[in-house]
This record gives sequence, structure tokens and C-alpha cells, in this order.
Amino acid sequence: MTCPRPAAAARPTTVPSAMTRAALPRTSFKTFTLGALVSGSFIVEIIFSWPGLGRITLDAILQQDQYLVMGAVLMASLVLIIGNLIADLLLAIADPRISYD
Repeated sequence: MTCPRPAAAARPTTVPSAMTRAALPRTSFKTFTLGALVSGSFIVEIIFSWPGLGRITLDAILQQDQYLVMGAVLMASLVLIIGNLIADLLLAIADPRISYD
């Protein structure tokens, strides 16, 4: 009994072609994790008592300093928005099928 050979098995996938196909998901993943990096730094700063934006934000929340909390949220939001913008621009450069009209 013989089985038909699949068409994909006739051409083995090489490493460079696999890397170019994996470039788009890798680019979007690395740039979209920027928000997780910011929130993770907040947690690390609070746990280890390191000076930084996370510690300042926690102190501002506890002291009910609205303007400092708004500034910290604005900074974290800007980092996330800029990271998403960079991801979209890199994906548009890497893949010519993506177009923003």
C-alpha cells in the first residue's frame, strides 16, 4: 500500500525562508509587549522599593494626588501608544500587502 506524497514535502523549508515568514508575528509581538514591560516595571519597583514611576504613582494614589496620578497614567499610555504605532509602521514596511488608506 502506498500513500500519496504531499506537495509540501517535495520542497523542504529552509531556515532563511522560515525566518522571513516568522518576521511579521515576531515584530508585532515584540512591540506590543511594551505595555506589559511598563506594567511589570511598576510591580517590580513597588515590591523592591526602587525609585521610579511605579513607586511615585503608588505614593500619589495613597496621598490622593490626582494630578500626579493623571501624569503617570498619561506617561504609561503614551508609551503604549507609541509602541503600537512603531509596531504598525514596522509591519507596513515589512509586508507590502499592508496598506493604511
